[in-house]
Amino acid sequence: MAEKSRSQLLALVHEAIRSYTAGAVLRSQVVADRLGLNATDSRCLDILRRTGPITAGQLAELTGLTTGAITGVVDRLEKPGHVRRVRDAEDRRRVIIVPVPEEELPLDACLRDVARRLEEFLGTYTDDQLAVILDFLSRSAEIAPSEITAIRDKAARLASPAT
Repeated sequence: MAEKSRSQLLALVHEAIRSYTAGAVLRSQVVADRLGLNATDSRCLDILRRTGPITAGQLAELTGLTTGAITGVVDRLEKPGHVRRVRDAEDRRRVIIVPVPEEELPLDACLRDVARRLEEFLGTYTDDQLAVILDFLSRSAEIAPSEITAIRDKAARLASPAT
C-alpha cells in the first residue's frame, strides 16, 4: 500500500476515534443495563471508581451535573450497594461518597469475559506499542474536561440572543 500523507493519516485517526468512541458508548450502555443503571449513573459510578471517595459537590463538578441531580444519582447507586455515604470524620456535616470495591460486588460472567477479552486483545501489542496507546489515551483524558467546558461555553453563547 502506498504511503499515506499526514493529512490522510490524521483523517483516518479522526475516523477511528469516532468509531471507537461510538463503540465504547454502546458497550458502556450494555454494561450499565447489565448493572441495572442508566447511562448517567453508570458514568458517575465509573468516575467514583477512578477517583475514589469524593463529595457530592466534587462529583457534580466532574460531571457538570447539578448537586440536586447528583443526590438522585447517589441515591440510585446506594440502593443496590454500588456506593456508600460516609460522614467525614473531621466535619460531620460533610458526606463522602465511597464506591464499593468491585471485588466486593457480584461480577457476572459477561463482565468477566469482557475483561478477559480486553486483556487478550492488549496482549497482541508490544510494550512499546502499549506505551504509545497509554500515552494517547492518558493525554486524551487529560484534555477532555477542558474540551467539554469549551463545547458547553460555545453552545451557551450560540443559544443566547445577541446583544
